[in-house]
Amino acid sequence: MQKRFLASIFISLALNFLIKPFSVLVIDAGIQRALGNIIYGKYFALLSLTLITNVLLDFGMNNFTVRNIAQQEDRIPNHLTNIIVFRGLLLLLYSGVVLLLAYCFDLIKNNETILALLIINQFLVQSIALFRSIFSGQHRFALDAFLSVLDRALLIVIVGFVFLQVPNWISIEFFVGVQTGCYFMTFLIAFLFVQRKINWATLGFNWSYVKSVLIQSVPYAILVLLMLIYNRSDTLLIRLFAQNGAFEAGVYAQGFRLLDALYMVGMIFASVLFPMFSRMLHQKDAQLNELVILSTRWLVGGVLLIVFIAVVNSQSILELLYKNQVAANSNFVFIGLMCAFLAMSVNFIFGTFLTANGNLRLLNWISLVAVGFSVGLNLWVIPRFGPQGAVLVAVFVQSLVSLLVMYFSQRNDQLHLTWMSWYPLLLFAGFLACCYLLLSLFPSYIVPFLSVILAVFGLLWFSVVELKSVFKFIAKKELTQ
Repeated sequence: MQKRFLASIFISLALNFLIKPFSVLVIDAGIQRALGNIIYGKYFALLSLTLITNVLLDFGMNNFTVRNIAQQEDRIPNHLTNIIVFRGLLLLLYSGVVLLLAYCFDLIKNNETILALLIINQFLVQSIALFRSIFSGQHRFALDAFLSVLDRALLIVIVGFVFLQVPNWISIEFFVGVQTGCYFMTFLIAFLFVQRKINWATLGFNWSYVKSVLIQSVPYAILVLLMLIYNRSDTLLIRLFAQNGAFEAGVYAQGFRLLDALYMVGMIFASVLFPMFSRMLHQKDAQLNELVILSTRWLVGGVLLIVFIAVVNSQSILELLYKNQVAANSNFVFIGLMCAFLAMSVNFIFGTFLTANGNLRLLNWISLVAVGFSVGLNLWVIPRFGPQGAVLVAVFVQSLVSLLVMYFSQRNDQLHLTWMSWYPLLLFAGFLACCYLLLSLFPSYIVPFLSVILAVFGLLWFSVVELKSVFKFIAKKELTQ
């Protein structure tokens, strides 16, 4: 099982590192640099609104699909045939809710085209996610990884060409429209892989089946909604309540961009681990403990390395990406969001474990607490401190959620983690903290290179990523099969 996990992670990471960082840090940043913080901030707030409400397009059915197909693959034809029409009805509900909220928040004026395209985009994204959940449930991780980067690869080609050949075409409407085209192409390709599983003769709206699925998937939907609120509502609240809302939302988007790129890495781990945890918990696999330890060290250790390098070189990174669009508070926001993601990285492992174990009521209570703190504190700090206050709230909320999911995961009878499981990560974190202080003594021109060397050295020296033990474990696993 661990061999499959490592192979899947390597394939997914390789594809995503080839495509998504360039897309987010070059294409998206280039669009913001060309259009300015105010225009991009307005778009980013609308994007956050459509993301928070996109649970209405899914109602948790994608997570339900992964978990159930991972345990019994022959459910695919009946499942697809019965929910396709229902997804179309959900699109009507979603569109109405988004338009109503945009009108209530006074966000729709002069943004009608962008909002319509964003609604279509979210429908396509959720439809692609449904198909990918089937592939993930079947452990076809390579195909899942390919589809996860295809739309971004197309976006890079099209927008990159326009940047070079006809830069006067660049506008936020053009950018969102290209996204729609790329999502549609990805949707068509994903559909080709699953259309043979659909029984077209019986295609229709089977309310009894949909109702049974909804009863089981609504807890997933509530969880996703709550997570989206405490992860994404800060941008919308900044747009609505900060003194210079559109501009400050653009500044927040600068720092959020690298977090968004890293979030994709965390989601790769979660998407691979979820069906594996589901199957191993169902089969009471004795190697579950080793998989949790291995994935935690790789993900959290890797995030520690990246966050350290990003924090040490924060000003240089911002100036490289945004040039004259860097504001006085951009550096504080960027560093704060990197720290928030470090806390968030733990949740990708243990939150996924609890989800696979069916502890949805517990996760919903944790997420509800997080929403209360996030929205309540942001409504108080954003009018006073703007995005700087929102960043501090994000660090606190993400840390609280990670501590809670770790605590409740380790109470599971099938999971037996000791403090030694965390020992390499703690040593590595302490080493990086010392390096952060020492690097202030060196000339600025050598700091970027030295920070990378020190971070990689610490990762290997403290055996956070221990390749020898991984290969040894794989060999042992093959001998016992």
